[in-house]
Amino acid sequence: MIARVLVPLCFLLACGTGVTQTPAKSDPKADATSKAEPDAKAKAESKAPPKDPHAGLKPAAPQEKGPPREITPSGKTRDEKVAELTLKVPEEWESQPASSQMRLAQFVVPGPGGDAELVVFRFPGGAGGVQQNIDRWKSQFKPPEGKSIDDVTKTTNFEAGKLKVTLVDVAGHYAAPERPGSPTMVDEPDYRMLSAIVEGSGDAFFLKMLGPGKTLELWAKPYEEMLKSAAVP
Repeated sequence: MIARVLVPLCFLLACGTGVTQTPAKSDPKADATSKAEPDAKAKAESKAPPKDPHAGLKPAAPQEKGPPREITPSGKTRDEKVAELTLKVPEEWESQPASSQMRLAQFVVPGPGGDAELVVFRFPGGAGGVQQNIDRWKSQFKPPEGKSIDDVTKTTNFEAGKLKVTLVDVAGHYAAPERPGSPTMVDEPDYRMLSAIVEGSGDAFFLKMLGPGKTLELWAKPYEEMLKSAAVP
């Protein structure tokens, strides 16, 4: 009887003590590969060309013009901040959400000739010299018969605090692409553009008011006053 008990007991003890777990050996090649992958990725990223800041930017869709509106400027203004630039904008101008990543701000400017539009742009690294932009704006207009483009263009320079402002006033037959890169041309007679370059706080700000001549005639003086109110910290 004792012998019968001892035999299975010995067998169990032998099995329990005789079996050991062997730890898995690491593969040196796999370890080396896993360590090399992050290093290779980091090197590849450091050699990759910098991202284009303009990549993915879509031009604004053309805005539908509102009908002529009889407006009497009240002389009242409100503060509008565009990046670090503060402007005193006439209360009658209607602020809109920017319709493109290229636009910092935009406003509908109502008037007797139909709606005009004011857009504020700023381009990283700038957008050419002052004269370059003046020439480009002038090229978008055809002067009346018997006149040159210089006859219908006026350029004014002044300072607003520590900012330098160049104001370009050009009128005539507007003929330019509907938007940057578009093959569709806008063809508008009796149009006017009041464009300004504001320098002195990093990359220049560009403010472009474009629309029917009658509407811009109404707002030309308040527009200039707004530019003179421009301020930065």
